[in-house]
Order: sequence, then structure tokens, then C-alpha cells
Amino acid sequence: MFASIVASAIGLAFWWALTEPLPVPPVILLAVAGAILFCAGVIAGKGGAIAAPVAFLFSLFVGSIIATQLHQAFRPQTAPVDEFNGLISLHFPEVLAPLAVAVAIGALGGWVGERLVPARRALPTPRRHKSLAYPAAKRTNGCAASSAHW
Repeated sequence: MFASIVASAIGLAFWWALTEPLPVPPVILLAVAGAILFCAGVIAGKGGAIAAPVAFLFSLFVGSIIATQLHQAFRPQTAPVDEFNGLISLHFPEVLAPLAVAVAIGALGGWVGERLVPARRALPTPRRHKSLAYPAAKRTNGCAASSAHW
């Protein structure tokens, strides 16, 4: 789950930061973000409903920092970026709706991920071969002298 959160947060952060000054159509902007969050859910599996919104929040914060640094590199008087293309905002009440959507997308991705690759503990444990059931020191070669210590 940690890898899913980190990878998705970094990818989304650069997506938000690099598309912020550009006139990207909202459908494309949100579809790419939704696809990244869905993949976060697939990777996280059962934890997709947690991984996607956490990655979303981290991506907004890191994307805001990156976008602000990019803007201030060319115009030092630029205020910090707290909104991306007028669709996604870092302000508290406005961020709740996209966060709920991220939970739903992550849960859907997690459900699909569990169907594609079930969790390791859900798989049956392999049976050991009879020759591997005893340690090498206790194996006998069939003669009575070697089995006398049993």
C-alpha cells in the first residue's frame, strides 16, 4: 500500500503542477487523475479505498509546492498555488467532494485488483513433498543401523 501511495502521489503531483498553467480540458485533467487513482487502488488491493484518497491529498500538497516553485521561478511575486485549473482546491470544504470521489475510485480499483491478483494470504499453502517433511539428519537410507536411533 505504501508503494501505491508514494507512486500515485508523485505522479499526480507532477500532473497537477505541470498542467496548472495550461488550458487543459477538464475532462482530460480529471480522467488522467482518475486513472492514476484507479491504478493506486489496483496496486493497493483491499487497501485501495485508503490508498487513493491519501495519494490524492499528498499529490495536492506536493503539486502545490511544485507549481508554486515553477511559477516563482519566472515571476517571483506569484502567490502560492492553492487551486488547480479552477477544479480542484486545497481549501477544506471544497476538497471533500473530490476526496469522496477518490475513495470511490480507489475502492473500485481495489476491488478489481483483488479479483486480478488475490492477496497472498488468500492463496492455498503449497504442500511439502514427503522427502522434505523430515530434516536431512533424520532421513534413513533403508538400513536398520541408521534407523536404530529412532
